[in-house]
Amino acid sequence: MIRLTDVTYTYGGRFQPALAGLTLNIQPGESVCVMGANGSGKTTFARLVTGLLKPSHGTVIIGNDNSNKNENVGILFQNPDNQMVAVTVEKEIAFALENKCVPQDEMDRKISATLDRFSIPHLRQRLTSELSGGEKQRVALASVMVSEPSILILDEPDSFLDQPGRIALTDELNQLRRADPNMIQVHITQYPSAAQEYNRLLLFDKGKLIADSTPDNIFKDKNLCHQAGLLLSLEDFSNSSIPQVLTKHNGTTPPEVDCIELNDVSFSYPGADKPILKNLTYTFHSNEITCLVGPSGSGKSTLGLMLCGLNSPTNGEIKYSNSDDVLLSNDNVTGSVSAVLQQPERQFFLSTCAEEVAFGPQNLNRPLDEKGIKQFLDMIGLDGDTFSGRDPFHLSGGEKRRLAFAAILSMMPQIVVMDEPTCGLDQEGVGRFVTLARALRERGKGLVIITHDGDLLYALADRILMLDNNGAERTFSRDAFFSDPQLTATVFPCTWSLK
Repeated sequence: MIRLTDVTYTYGGRFQPALAGLTLNIQPGESVCVMGANGSGKTTFARLVTGLLKPSHGTVIIGNDNSNKNENVGILFQNPDNQMVAVTVEKEIAFALENKCVPQDEMDRKISATLDRFSIPHLRQRLTSELSGGEKQRVALASVMVSEPSILILDEPDSFLDQPGRIALTDELNQLRRADPNMIQVHITQYPSAAQEYNRLLLFDKGKLIADSTPDNIFKDKNLCHQAGLLLSLEDFSNSSIPQVLTKHNGTTPPEVDCIELNDVSFSYPGADKPILKNLTYTFHSNEITCLVGPSGSGKSTLGLMLCGLNSPTNGEIKYSNSDDVLLSNDNVTGSVSAVLQQPERQFFLSTCAEEVAFGPQNLNRPLDEKGIKQFLDMIGLDGDTFSGRDPFHLSGGEKRRLAFAAILSMMPQIVVMDEPTCGLDQEGVGRFVTLARALRERGKGLVIITHDGDLLYALADRILMLDNNGAERTFSRDAFFSDPQLTATVFPCTWSLK
């Protein structure tokens, strides 16, 4: 049982509570879904249930007494990196068993069975630091389930998964419910399709529970869904302001990278059995949007980092050139080719959002004043007056991703790599991103978008580069991709019409 009575929680240094006056009961055997806009309190609710946070006011009771012992509660975090503690996958799954002093023979059997159950035996000896986002998500779920929790909290578990991974996750969650009828599942998501798998949906808005009913009942209430940010209309963002600094600025002008040419490029991680990218030849241009698709572990993020110079090819050559076909050295394209990482907090290191936005331009001799900083925050939906002084690490997952957009775009890059840019974003954030991406393309910028999202591909892609797990690649126009059912089956289906 989960029982919250008049629960309020306020983070240190904040005046507004993240959750306010929450009263809620979830009975054994119930499975519920949780939705709401970025910053609405969903993750705070999850952390209160697991005991990672203690309420500022009110009571949280887990189980049938007031002991509040949470050893039977398992949580899969929004970012799987936040719960990785071991060097290898095998040791990661063994960690919970070691803490319970499980005998070695039994531990080995459970590890092997868990690896098979989640279709990851091939990852057993892999370093956790070298896994793709989707692979980490599967390993994290396996490491949670090996200890057989009676309450399972899933904080956007499908964010980094490809379509086969999402299907496998749904099947696994259904099997868990059948195998343990008393298990409680709490699934936090931004996707209505995931909510439809549950009989009960909790809807949060600005720290309050505003609806508790079936998904069908809630989705029928258009006004309620609009209030909570579940409905998306690109018309709402047609007048989104783009700071003038994106098209003109004072100070040193960076080299205008018009294309990035890959010639017979391969890449292997140290100790790997085979290259993750093999003999790749492709040219990325400014003034267009190229989308990278493919299964988890196919090398999409690796390629994105290589385009920015953060990885160097094992073999082959990468050339940068301007519109006059003049070759540019790697040192001379600093700031002109940049990336928004899959886990945006990996690129934060300063104490306020304003400092994060200002850091890049300052180092490129193009400092922003306070007004310019606020313009970039406003552009991506973070009110400049409210968020300038906020700690980046205290933001919600979706808010962190928005801040990463502002921090990278403030450097005025000519080509931007965006790795899973809509993961964790609410529908307002998705709409704002689509509008922003189109505006950047109109201004001559090039975007390389790594995604599993069929909506995003349909809305934005000029070209689609598909990678596979054997190091091969194929190229498609958007129309050719979406006219082939076998290809569209590799990305998750369109839920909203982004036209």
